[in-house]
Amino acid sequence: MINIRFEEREKIGLQYALETLHGCSPFGQEKIRKLRYYSPDEREELETELYNVEQAAKAADALKPLYDRIGLMLCQMKDIRGSLRRCQALEIPDHVELFEIKVYLQRLESLIPLFQQVCQTTHFKALAFHDPAQALEILDPDKTRSRGFYIPDNATPKLREIRAAKKQIEEQLHHAQTDAEKEELRSRRTRVCAEEDSEETKVRRSMGQALAPLAGDLLEDADTAGRLDFIIQKALFAVRYGGVRPEITETELELTDMINPELCDLLEQKGRSFVPVSIRLEQGATVITGANMGGKSVVMKTVALNVLLLQAGFLVCAKKARMPLFYSVKMLFDDLQSIQSGLSGFGSEIVQFQKALEEVEQGYSLFLLDEFARGTNPDEGAVIVQAVTKYLNEVKAISLLTTHYDKVAENARLHYQIIGLRDVDPEQIRQELAATGDDGIQVIARHMNYGLYRVEGKSDCPRDALNICRMLSLKPEILEKIEQAY
Repeated sequence: MINIRFEEREKIGLQYALETLHGCSPFGQEKIRKLRYYSPDEREELETELYNVEQAAKAADALKPLYDRIGLMLCQMKDIRGSLRRCQALEIPDHVELFEIKVYLQRLESLIPLFQQVCQTTHFKALAFHDPAQALEILDPDKTRSRGFYIPDNATPKLREIRAAKKQIEEQLHHAQTDAEKEELRSRRTRVCAEEDSEETKVRRSMGQALAPLAGDLLEDADTAGRLDFIIQKALFAVRYGGVRPEITETELELTDMINPELCDLLEQKGRSFVPVSIRLEQGATVITGANMGGKSVVMKTVALNVLLLQAGFLVCAKKARMPLFYSVKMLFDDLQSIQSGLSGFGSEIVQFQKALEEVEQGYSLFLLDEFARGTNPDEGAVIVQAVTKYLNEVKAISLLTTHYDKVAENARLHYQIIGLRDVDPEQIRQELAATGDDGIQVIARHMNYGLYRVEGKSDCPRDALNICRMLSLKPEILEKIEQAY
């Protein structure tokens, strides 16, 4: 079962993606807030959700006015599920609850024709509402269709008598002359009001009992309203970021030109653009190497984001995708390690690794390790990551590791490398820095190629750190010693 903590959602950009959605109804907002991940056993249900989202996205331009009207209707709905459950339990609903249920049913009655118009284009599957007419008739027997809720005089013969008596007393009270007469009439009115309240309670009980058999369908309709709300939001997200419906595979994962919406938006604000990344992963360990600043972690987080989007029923942010369904997704990022255990950074890494591995080995999983074993010295760290890589080759999971250690990639099934500064002339960067006076890190970032390429055969980690030192004009005396060591 996939269980992603809030910090992890934030780290990979999933929380940002969810915050771009604008659920209109309390039911849709709840589905966004309590995100559900489909398991491999729920593939058919997930396929239906993906179909509906894809259809809604394809028709988004043509149906925008309808989506807006549906959104407005959903915004006016209150969460009446608690009141419906009280009716199911044969508890007596109060006036406010019956009023809110009635208004909800009226909104639902207005929503259904709009939904049917959408379905003429989208042909949604496994998405339908029940007719609310029977429930409305219980709460509005006179068919006034008023927005308020009022128990009519003719609800019972006794109530009619009581209210007639009450009206007569109030007329007498209006014309009463003496204090004694007024006092006696007020006393009678109090007794009649108590009788009226008792009779209205019986009517409310009767209405609640009449609604009880219908409550199950009405609760289903609330869930359907939430699903419709969420599907439209997912569709608009797909339109905004170029979502695509993946082909579901058994084991292999392939993402072509995938993007990370949060980074796309952040870079756009700076006048830059996100470089789409393509990667193919298979069961066993895949290693990504590249210099710091090179985007290894970005690739890993973008893979995790798109996997989780798929399993939450979203279209994937890529040009093309072939993806399996995972039993679990486990992430070990250095800045997400717990420091509350009292262990060293490395000790915490090992504890977290052991816990994650136990879950990964229970079913086909995605296992992400970002710069694992960085908390110990490089010689030991390299040996440890090499051993971990060999072990993960035999685990029934796709494992993706980023590392700056040498000789790790040769133990992996697949090896990718960040292009980085491979094709950049350090002298060109120095001249640009001298001419513009811009911040060196920003200039290098502008020239950094965050794309991936598949490495065939043995290849050590790239030496971009030396190039970065040259570009940033590290002291010549220090640079000379570094070059001698290389």
